[in-house]
Amino acid sequence: MPVQLETKHLGLALMFLAAFPLTSYSIEKKFELEPATLARKYPMPAPAPKAKQPAPQKATGTQTYKVKRGDFIYKVLAREYGLTGDRAVAVARRVKSANHLSDIKRLKVGSTLVIPIDPTAQGTAKVRSRRAAKVAATKTSRGGANTMMVLQAPAGQQAPSRASLAGAEAVQQASHVWPQLIPNAPSVKAQLDYLSGAFSLSLDPEKYPILATQDGGAILVDADGTLPPLVKNLLHEKNPQLSIVSERADNPRAFYRALLGAARFYSFEEDFLVDFGAECKVTVQADFKIEKSQDSLLHQDITLLKIPGKRPATPQALVRLLAANGFKLVETPSSAPIITGRPDGNVLYQIPEKDPRTIADALLGALGIRYQADKNIDLYAGDNNGVRLEVPAYRYFEMNGNRYVLARFQGDPLGDSLTNLLEAKGYRVIQVQDQDDLESLSDKLLNRLDISGRYGEQDLWSVWEQGYGVRMPGVMINDPRGGRIFITDRKVDPLVQELAKLNGYRQEVR
Repeated sequence: MPVQLETKHLGLALMFLAAFPLTSYSIEKKFELEPATLARKYPMPAPAPKAKQPAPQKATGTQTYKVKRGDFIYKVLAREYGLTGDRAVAVARRVKSANHLSDIKRLKVGSTLVIPIDPTAQGTAKVRSRRAAKVAATKTSRGGANTMMVLQAPAGQQAPSRASLAGAEAVQQASHVWPQLIPNAPSVKAQLDYLSGAFSLSLDPEKYPILATQDGGAILVDADGTLPPLVKNLLHEKNPQLSIVSERADNPRAFYRALLGAARFYSFEEDFLVDFGAECKVTVQADFKIEKSQDSLLHQDITLLKIPGKRPATPQALVRLLAANGFKLVETPSSAPIITGRPDGNVLYQIPEKDPRTIADALLGALGIRYQADKNIDLYAGDNNGVRLEVPAYRYFEMNGNRYVLARFQGDPLGDSLTNLLEAKGYRVIQVQDQDDLESLSDKLLNRLDISGRYGEQDLWSVWEQGYGVRMPGVMINDPRGGRIFITDRKVDPLVQELAKLNGYRQEVR
């Protein structure tokens, strides 16, 4: 129940409190410290005077910059001096020359660079401070301030691996090879720069090159896959037709497959083979066949792209042969030099003769077999039975403890009987008949000698290892001393002779 106080009672209570004031302390009175006393005993230090901010560096003919970790020249020019695109490329060349740099992409941390900038040159941006390069303030409106962000591709800080170096080399090679695939293409360097009221986007043209497409578009090469999604979205916003290829360049076949797929050619085919000649067939292998339009085949306007790598470059004789038949060959640099002659001692024997005896002699010579000509063999020698039966041997030789006879038997009953008698006496007989040619004689001889080899279409070397090959009829034998022996009865044209020499074949005509 609330207590009601009259006015006179309330006034008496206030007079009583005023006459007897009550004071309470958190600690005893003797331990209290007055703020003024504390300030006199322990005065506060005077604030340090503010350092004067250095005046912004004015644009002069030459600037200096100390390299920090993660810097590359285009990043420095965009961030510190507001230079991008063609202007940055021009200044980068002067930086390389002024500082005697062998590679502008590899800057030594802590070194001081001389940046030659001509402020009076047309189109050269004014020097901006580091803070202004990061966030450039625009004019302030009544509603607030707008800011401009400078976006740049990230720079790796770790030492590049062997795979990344190989990829960088492949990207550089593609930049040099591409104009041969799409000649007279318009310049697309402007695609590297993107400047708006909100941000400025700049890409290193060496790390992210721009390639033209067949229909006049552009391909941005992001071989390491380092472009952030935001940057990709901004680039697509500026140019929806821009293709970005992020295939790893250290796998050249897959890398070029991705580039060709983005180039908008009419068609391209992988692992293409084209043959020239009939009996003596020359084959050229290309990693890609490119048709730029649906009429390319009709107009004999076909481009072949080869990526030799460790294979030798295509001989000029084959390049001329391709050009004469409507094929333009584009080839990346090869890391394997063309070597004439090899220590394995390959031999190409031509046997143009049709006489069976001459062919037999050429086969024995090609195999390195020494023989005795026109030897008479006495079937009953040593039997002491008073009978002497001599059989004429066209060629006789001994090898691996066996005795061999080449006899001119025609397959009649008498020849078969003499063959059986010779075989019974331990001779291995090879019948040489008038209708024999290289195919039949080589099959007989190699079969009796237990040598692996048979007449037929032979590849002188692997087309996939060299990028080109030769295939022709003959006999291919592995020489026990090393190397290969190829024997043919067909005429070898000069182009095949040249290619065979490049692949280590010594050539002889029997």
